[in-house]
Amino acid sequence: MQAEHQEVMSACAEAEEHLRAGRLAEARRAAGNALTAEGPDARLFLTLGRAHAAENEDDHDDRAETAYQEGLEAFPDDLDLLAAYAELCLASDYLDRPARNDRGPELARRVRELAPGSPQALRVERSGRGLGGPKPPSASRTQLHDVRLVLAAVGDPASAAARARRQAEARPGDDRLAVLAETLGALARPGRAPLRRMARAPVLTGLLRAAWYVVVLLAVPALHLPWWSRLAVLVPLLVALPLNTLLRRARTRAAARPPAPPVDAGAPAFPALPPVPAYRRRELATGAVVLVAIVAAGVASGVWSYRQYAAYPRYTVSAPDRLQGLERQDASPVRTRVESLIPDLSAEGARTFAYVYGPDPEQPALLVWGATGDFHDAPAEGLADIQRGAEAIGYPVRSSWSAAPGSLGGSMRCVSYEVASTPMVNCAWLDKGSMGAVYFTDEGQGQEASAKLARSAREAILHRGTGNDSEV
Repeated sequence: MQAEHQEVMSACAEAEEHLRAGRLAEARRAAGNALTAEGPDARLFLTLGRAHAAENEDDHDDRAETAYQEGLEAFPDDLDLLAAYAELCLASDYLDRPARNDRGPELARRVRELAPGSPQALRVERSGRGLGGPKPPSASRTQLHDVRLVLAAVGDPASAAARARRQAEARPGDDRLAVLAETLGALARPGRAPLRRMARAPVLTGLLRAAWYVVVLLAVPALHLPWWSRLAVLVPLLVALPLNTLLRRARTRAAARPPAPPVDAGAPAFPALPPVPAYRRRELATGAVVLVAIVAAGVASGVWSYRQYAAYPRYTVSAPDRLQGLERQDASPVRTRVESLIPDLSAEGARTFAYVYGPDPEQPALLVWGATGDFHDAPAEGLADIQRGAEAIGYPVRSSWSAAPGSLGGSMRCVSYEVASTPMVNCAWLDKGSMGAVYFTDEGQGQEASAKLARSAREAILHRGTGNDSEV
């Protein structure tokens, strides 16, 4: 019997060591193997359940409940099993696991009846849910409050961590002290001064984060930045990620520690941590203002950006009598044919135009056609169609190039091709408020000179209005 007891104790110690180190799978494996080999043991059932519950996943919570139930069938009055099972039930979601949640208050009452005032009863009482008291502060709020309290009182991070560790060892059943000791121990490590500053000033950190959100959201439309610039709002989250990870891992390590041994009567006594104060009205008001500011900035940024995207310049079409030294030919049959070929865009609210210039009405030296209206959805890539269009009707393309659009903006692309052995240039443009093309004879002036001629023709005919005023 003595040998069997020693084997069980050794298996318990191994499983608890894995649990304390955060090796949850190894802790479950060691406890399960020992239960199979040696039979029921309260500490093994407790360690197995805690190793499942520490995963914080639904499937593992179900297995933790099974471990606690099997343990309580064999040891119905074990305080540690009752307390751990009560905490699991009280922390469960009522909508997902209503039966488990309902068992929490009864288990908590059973712990209080068996050992009122014990560490197990106090731990269950602090879980708070379903016990009729006010909802306790969140684990992260309590954790940060305690860290700020101790760092403000002690100052030196290493000394604060050492003091918290001594307190936790003196009161091993106090979950709050265990979390504080793990957190301060992690924050006291070299290179973590920025994380300590963030932990000590959460309000200032939150305000700076909110200010960053507002500035980024409004800067995108104000500075005409691309839409993906809004991803800069994730920067504060990335900055806060190391601290949040540190806090979460500290809570996990504290939750995975083995059951508390009996307290040494000669251990030094430390005062209990004060209760976490409720949110003050100023904190709630500040939080509400920050939330409203962020939401308002997000809505304003979205509306502002959409208005910029949907807005388009309004043009007045007015062709000069002479262009590039060439006379306008309003009665030219070429103009009539071009106007008949332009699609009817009146249903979309667009207006079309066509003008020809040159000494011979039958053989114009310059042709300009286009349309004004709302073209903010038209893809600029469509300008490449002019090259394919020339090739489709049998005009050999000699070269094509993208050209600077000039003062009216948008995009411009030119194609040099041949019509009946005559070299020609076609420069097409597109912006949010107009589209069109300029055709003229290629006299060997080069790509830049050809683009300049097309730009001057476009700018001579189209005259931009102001804002979104109606076209006249």
